[in-house]
Amino acid sequence: MFELIWSFNSALAWLIGIYTFVHSMCMITRCLIRNFIRKPLDLTQRYGKGSWVVITGPTGGIGSEYCKQLAKQGFNLVLLGRNKQKLDDLEAELKRDHPQLKTKIVVADFGEDISPEFYEKLYDQMKDLDVSMLINNAAILNSGFFEDSPIQDLISRANLNMGAPALLVRFFINDFLKRGNRTAIINVSSLVNVFPSPFVREYSGSKRFLSLFSYFLHDNYGDKIDVQDLSPGMVSTNMAGNRKSSDTISAEHCVSSSLRDLGQEFCTVPSVIHSLFGQVIFVCYRYLTPVFHGVIVRGAEKDTLASYYRKNKSRVFGEKPS
Repeated sequence: MFELIWSFNSALAWLIGIYTFVHSMCMITRCLIRNFIRKPLDLTQRYGKGSWVVITGPTGGIGSEYCKQLAKQGFNLVLLGRNKQKLDDLEAELKRDHPQLKTKIVVADFGEDISPEFYEKLYDQMKDLDVSMLINNAAILNSGFFEDSPIQDLISRANLNMGAPALLVRFFINDFLKRGNRTAIINVSSLVNVFPSPFVREYSGSKRFLSLFSYFLHDNYGDKIDVQDLSPGMVSTNMAGNRKSSDTISAEHCVSSSLRDLGQEFCTVPSVIHSLFGQVIFVCYRYLTPVFHGVIVRGAEKDTLASYYRKNKSRVFGEKPS
């Protein structure tokens, strides 16, 4: 009996190992094709030159880079954010570099209102434009202890990170389905959607929602709409503290990879290093739980806690924040 159980467990271990190896090789092969072999599509031909792109959170990091690269390709831009001054400054910068560019500024705070009336007013400002692309980029990351989070902050982050992408897609999707050219929806997710990242669990949970929402859109509307689930690792932006390290990529690299894969691949991890890192995370989380918690989670906890304490010295230590 013992020998039978041992034989079964050995066979199961071999099957899991073979599956993991094949899965990893497929991921690496796709990564190499994506980054070094395949050519990008002509996006203006596919979606319509001079059509409009709606970008949420456009004033910094990834959002700002989308604006720059899409303006260069000949698209017009709807800049959808909450800070009017920053939107005006971005508009001036873009038009200085691209004099023929058309822009429209729409001011909205997605964290404060999720009512149908709020989104109807937003949509009314854009419904007469030939919108060919929606980029759900706006999000907020707040690290720290979940039990210390104010209730209203949790509601605001849920509204922004999950409510806004779903409702914007809902208001635009009928227009997208009627267009002569194809249209596109890019949902900016994150590699943290594949595991419960320590001290930012609500953020990783919201990114998991966004990735699953992207799967739903791709499965149901992929014949008419190009849906992309963009899942980068660490990107050097203000949200990440402008971190510079071997596992960090620039916003320019992230966005150029996204546009390179748009219309050709549903799920995009924008760099070789992030693809490999994501595969390691996947294997550890699924099959090597002690390694995952002992090395990856604990390391992330250390970095997150250090950042949390720096920002909250006055409350934690009775000191002024640096």
